[in-house]
Amino acid sequence: MKIAKRIWAVLLALLLPLLMAVPALALDSYELFARWEQDGYPEDVTGVFYNTETKCLAVVLTENTEARQKELRDTLTDGETLTFFAGEYSHAQLAERAAAITKDMAENGLAGTVSIGWGANGGYGPEGKDFRVVIKTDAANVTALTERYAEYDSMVAVEENTEPVAPEVPAEPEKEGLSDWGIIGIAAIVAVVFIIVITVAGNKKRARKNGEQGNIQL
Repeated sequence: MKIAKRIWAVLLALLLPLLMAVPALALDSYELFARWEQDGYPEDVTGVFYNTETKCLAVVLTENTEARQKELRDTLTDGETLTFFAGEYSHAQLAERAAAITKDMAENGLAGTVSIGWGANGGYGPEGKDFRVVIKTDAANVTALTERYAEYDSMVAVEENTEPVAPEVPAEPEKEGLSDWGIIGIAAIVAVVFIIVITVAGNKKRARKNGEQGNIQL
């Protein structure tokens, strides 16, 4: 029993750092995007879209500096694949404005749809990748809604209700191989099996030893 206890202690000492390290494992870009969607975007992030040119994610930043880009890349397992573009407004600002306009249009019976993204001709800003609050409405209402929300300046774009060129929503690709949790799980199973084998072998050895001592006494 003492040997088995020592083995348990050694294996737990080896596995504990691995289990404790799991929450700190770096995310990939798709996991980070999912976390932002769920928990809220950082103050300097406008949005995220799938860059069809690089076949990877792109991040639109209000402070698109090399330092900020490096900070994001260093926290991700696939950070080197990211591309970055400049944004004028944060995602939080756009979401707040979109919610206010949606409420105003509903209360006043104004026809149209409100979204955050790109317009009929693609993205906004000098690089053509920036996001806006986009109001799509019938041609007859474009002028009236433009005047109604003129106070929001360039944050809001009112356009005729045609098919928009929407930024592609990031979709996490299928992952190959085992995840970190899978590897740790297999290691834990192997450790348990190893302990069982050692314990059974120890019990058999003690049983034989006790049997031999009994024969000698007889």
